[in-house]
Amino acid sequence: MGAGIMASAVAPAAAQAADPPVVTGAHSDYDNNAYDTLVVSARSGSDITAITAHVLDPSTRAEVASTGAFTLRSGTATDGVWAGVPLVLDAVGEYVVDVEVTDADGHHVRTDGIGSLNYAVASYFDGVTLDRTATTYEHRSVTVRGKLLGRYPGTHEIIPVGGVYLVVYGLANYGEATTEADGSFTAEVTIAYESEFLQAIFNSSSVGLISSTSDTYPVTIKPRPVRVTVAVDRTRIDYGQTVTAAGRITWRAGGRWVPMPNVTAFVLRCTQPDVDHCDYIASVVTGGDGRFTYTYAPSAGTYIGVSHFEYTADGGVDPYVQAGFGASKLVIVDQPSAFSDFTAARDSEGLIAVHGRFGFTNRQAPAHFDVQLQYSADGVDGWQTYQTFTDQWEFGVTGVSMPQTVSWRAVYPGELGWQRTVSEVISVPAL
Repeated sequence: MGAGIMASAVAPAAAQAADPPVVTGAHSDYDNNAYDTLVVSARSGSDITAITAHVLDPSTRAEVASTGAFTLRSGTATDGVWAGVPLVLDAVGEYVVDVEVTDADGHHVRTDGIGSLNYAVASYFDGVTLDRTATTYEHRSVTVRGKLLGRYPGTHEIIPVGGVYLVVYGLANYGEATTEADGSFTAEVTIAYESEFLQAIFNSSSVGLISSTSDTYPVTIKPRPVRVTVAVDRTRIDYGQTVTAAGRITWRAGGRWVPMPNVTAFVLRCTQPDVDHCDYIASVVTGGDGRFTYTYAPSAGTYIGVSHFEYTADGGVDPYVQAGFGASKLVIVDQPSAFSDFTAARDSEGLIAVHGRFGFTNRQAPAHFDVQLQYSADGVDGWQTYQTFTDQWEFGVTGVSMPQTVSWRAVYPGELGWQRTVSEVISVPAL
């Protein structure tokens, strides 16, 4: 008895049995639009060696077909997806599927009602064409034509799908159609955006007919060109003066440039001659010849820009009319300056002292400036520069020996963007 106990202690444990097969699903091959083909998902503790599917009438559970021709499509033999072969049935419809599975360990299971076969005609769009791929101001819609066909399950016979409703969608609008007996259809879609994609969609209400969508078809808008010209009556003014901008808005119609009467011209001040560097000033309306004028007193150097947009009835910018923009030449505005104080007199010894203060009066100043102190015998002409002061807001001289009568003034000669300024003239009598 002891020997028996010992033998039992050293004998190997019995191998644990592998898990039996489990069917996790069965359905039509939707991924490949093969509605006559079954796809079965299953797993087991050992390799699955056989699969048989039974297709049953859902009302009577009478078997209408069965197949054991399955091939591993993805995964492994212990956990994978198997695809069958096309089945030929007498009628379209949705059928119940039972599945039997056998594995390498001899396990055999049957799972009833595990899936369904949607044995249906797969519809598809064929020969879809557009009468234009770019719409214009005169032609804002696209006519879409094509056919809706169906591939019959089992036999793969191609049939027209007639008498059904479908829609061709754009980005903002859509066109409706009902197919003719031969499956043909025509739909018109109005294009509302610069770039859109059109797509035909058929939503089936029948179990035996599968919905479908067409490819997408790009459509763009070719807007009517607009041209804006702007000119100014002068390109350099003093601060506080005005400049008048005049121009014309035209567009390309019928192969030539024609005026746009009674449209809005948006007047802009621009730091660069492009619309992205502009600020709105005012709006004016063009005359019957498309012309406009506007008078403006700029506070600093600027380009006078004019833009134009056409608007739709709902207030949006019309994509069928190109945005127009034009800019004048640069208008230079010379900023003001002033002498706030200027004196000239003789001291107790008869020598002349001159003193002055200078500044730029519009909160803008050049990086460097010169002020010239000048004298003249008669205070009218013949001015000569006595001394130049650089970057000095306050300036002056003393001890000037000129016994004769002499007139003095200070001059800022000005430069591009800055006005010339002259102080008052002060006459110093002779000794």
